Amino acid sequence: MSTSVQPGAPLYPPRVKPSAKPLRFPFNLTHLLNDNLTLIPEQAYHDDIVIVPGPPRMAFISGSAVLETLLMNRPSEFPKGRLQNETLRPLFGNAMISSEGREWRWQRGAAAPLFRYEELLQYGPIMSDSAEAAVAKWRAAPPGTIHTVNNDMMHAAFQVISKTMLVGGAPDAIHAIEQGHADYYRGVNWWALYVLFGFPHWLPRPGGRLMRAQERRLRRVFGDLVKARRSAARGGDDLLGRMVSATDPETGRKMSDELVVDNVLAFLMAGYDTTAFSLTWTLYLISQSPQWEARMIEEIDRVVGAEPVTAAHVKKLEVVQQVLNESLRLYPTAPVIIRDINESVELGGITIPAGTIGIIPIYAIHRHRSHWDDPDRFDPDRFSPERPTKPSRYQFMPFGAGPRVCMGASFAMIEATIMLATFVRAARFEVVPGFDPQPIGRMFLIPKHGMPMRVTLRERAA
Repeated sequence: MSTSVQPGAPLYPPRVKPSAKPLRFPFNLTHLLNDNLTLIPEQAYHDDIVIVPGPPRMAFISGSAVLETLLMNRPSEFPKGRLQNETLRPLFGNAMISSEGREWRWQRGAAAPLFRYEELLQYGPIMSDSAEAAVAKWRAAPPGTIHTVNNDMMHAAFQVISKTMLVGGAPDAIHAIEQGHADYYRGVNWWALYVLFGFPHWLPRPGGRLMRAQERRLRRVFGDLVKARRSAARGGDDLLGRMVSATDPETGRKMSDELVVDNVLAFLMAGYDTTAFSLTWTLYLISQSPQWEARMIEEIDRVVGAEPVTAAHVKKLEVVQQVLNESLRLYPTAPVIIRDINESVELGGITIPAGTIGIIPIYAIHRHRSHWDDPDRFDPDRFSPERPTKPSRYQFMPFGAGPRVCMGASFAMIEATIMLATFVRAARFEVVPGFDPQPIGRMFLIPKHGMPMRVTLRERAA
């Protein structure tokens, strides 16, 4: 049954049901295939570290002090997990998302200037226009139409990322990404299982053929894009231009075409999926919370008026950002980080043996009984500027933490704030009667059956 909307009543939206106790072989593999978030045991929601003997042996690490040690104080001792890196490698190659050490540092340094906050503000009109285009699509549909809002968010977010990271939009690249997107992620958990056992990429598996076809398609299209940019003898200030022109400061070498493709694909794919899913979950939460919808509309009217929402409004849209942050807390779009424990180590008074897969369950950290009061309740006031205590960076980490914190975090928040304010001002969202979204873990935290919603345009937007 659908979550009932009771004005003023506490809202407890759908959640992933954890296992009552740590799962052992072979049940852990079954859960990995169906929903990797169900691997997280109940203990990880209130303990600092939970070790599961396996096979494979896993340590779920969710205590804030332990996370600070692991991610900030000693990051070089705990590299990104092989399981995560090898799962991503067929599509993203040796991009910074899956590289380490000096190789990671110089790639990150090449892209960093593009993501300075002041630089990002210039993209406000693109973000606003993309949101307004989605509103125009809804307005053109017959009244009462049920829209697949998760797909609408995907399209809107990709318009933003493609027009900012690839100046001009690159229509062939857009088509290639959208063509096999859903099929690709349906097979990700099977591929992760194959990586866990060391099976080769070519070995037949459910969804494998479609995944491999999409990888070939994307790398071919983006390879042609890189060659065209190089042959034009021009760089440019977009992501592709910076990657083409990037030089390793220690060796003087430029990125190969293949490495440029790796990084551009990683930025584009990770950059729009996360924003799209975040907006999808947020619109669902607003559909269930009329009081927060009303508070947002009042703020947007006061701050923005009848003008388009722009980057200049973002800092003043405090209620909108409270709602976004609470949505990211309940439904972090990248819900798990993996680190390798290569040598036995003592963390928080517990010895973790060498060879353990270190799992940082962002989803559980955001609902940890020691970090949050009534953690499963939707309450954007947790992020109120007037609140005397704020969550630490190791209690709320939707974009990760430490040196490898997501470079695109500011971009994502500016974009999501502009787009959410535009959507809420223009329309009212209602979940199809009888439908409850089921959150599951694939590469991202997604609604298993999408997000079908009725979108009703407000009178002033007609």
